[in-house]
Amino acid sequence: MSFPRRSTSSGHRARPRAVWAAALTGLLFVLLVVMGVLLPILGLIGAADGATVGVLDVPVGSIAGALLIGYVLASLFLFLSFRSRNGAVSWVLSVAAVVSALLVSLWPIVAVAIAGVDQSQDIIPFIQDLIARVTTQ
Repeated sequence: MSFPRRSTSSGHRARPRAVWAAALTGLLFVLLVVMGVLLPILGLIGAADGATVGVLDVPVGSIAGALLIGYVLASLFLFLSFRSRNGAVSWVLSVAAVVSALLVSLWPIVAVAIAGVDQSQDIIPFIQDLIARVTTQ
């Protein structure tokens, strides 16, 4: 007794293993960037803001906007990496997703540093005025 063969192909080419490997590796590294870079940086910024009792000017809107744009871009790269049928293209897209996630994860610390420098420039005239008041009395 012989069973008829069924074709599981629906006319589409199967994705090469390189595509699966690239997409899954890219996803894994993006998740590692989120957990190993972004979350500790946000924790550091939150601790610094808490330690200064809100004196530190944290640009929350700029940080949130950059994170949203960067991670949407990384997700798009990962989606395109998964949809690709070419292994090399899929690897390039996965690396682009990881680079996008890494760059946008480092942005919060840069934004806070820039805001801190701007804020410290506002303090210098105040200190000079305070010294002038104390010395003239």
